[in-house]
Amino acid sequence: MKHILYATTGIALALAAAGMATPVMADVDVFADIQKTKDITITQNITITKDITIRVAVTFELDGGAEAQALVNVVNGGEDDDPGNTVDGQDIPDPVGELPGTPDEYGIHLSASMVDSVNNNTGVWGFNQDVGNMTNQANVVSVAGIDDAVESFAQSQAHVDQANENNTVTELELLRDLQGNPITDFTTPASQYLVNKSAKITDSIKGNTGVINVNQNAGNMNNQTNAVAAAVGIGAEFALSEADLGQETSHNHVDEVETVKVSSISGSINGNSGIVNVNQSAGNMNNQGNVVSFAAITSGAFINTDTP
Repeated sequence: MKHILYATTGIALALAAAGMATPVMADVDVFADIQKTKDITITQNITITKDITIRVAVTFELDGGAEAQALVNVVNGGEDDDPGNTVDGQDIPDPVGELPGTPDEYGIHLSASMVDSVNNNTGVWGFNQDVGNMTNQANVVSVAGIDDAVESFAQSQAHVDQANENNTVTELELLRDLQGNPITDFTTPASQYLVNKSAKITDSIKGNTGVINVNQNAGNMNNQTNAVAAAVGIGAEFALSEADLGQETSHNHVDEVETVKVSSISGSINGNSGIVNVNQSAGNMNNQGNVVSFAAITSGAFINTDTP
């Protein structure tokens, strides 16, 4: 083997010297570490659009119906070319008791009071009280009903439109204490002022059942409205109800100097059942409205209690 190796080596050297080369082949074991990085990105857009149209047509053959409407239109004022209403303070002797020879002072003393009133009533009841000027007050009730003798419907509508515009109020007072003496110390508590305008509800509007409407006013140019529309169908097929209220107060002017106002509700509007509407004002140019519209149906089922 050694001789062959040497000979082979020598032949190789000779061939190399002669400028000739022959391929050399060998078996080689190769070991490698391979690191592989793969990024996968998935983008998915899903769009779902559904158009659903449902049309329901119902035809009722009705033999009757109950419909109630309460419509109120209240205006307190004038148009742009008409100045409307005016309330001016008047120079009159002080009603509290003015000493002889002293100058007259402005003095306006208005009082609206409910004491232990509007209690324990049943049904439909309305009450308006006013000691002011140019005030609109209204209680409007509309009721309709039908029994189950026929196939019917019940519908109620209550609409109120109020406007209070282009009015002027001028009231001048002189602050006085409870004894009628002028107040010069303005740190005096308000409870010690002589009240010029007072609207009070005390121990009233209690224990009523049904529809109760109350308006009270001690101010000027106020609109107060209570509107109730009720439609009831016993055994009716369907009921519809609608209520609208539109109010406007604009282009008004008020001058008040040293005016003391009190508006209070004490121990009142308790223990009632049904619909109770109350408006109270001791100010000027106010729109107050309570609008109620309801429609109701009742259905019944006949139960045969006879044994087969």
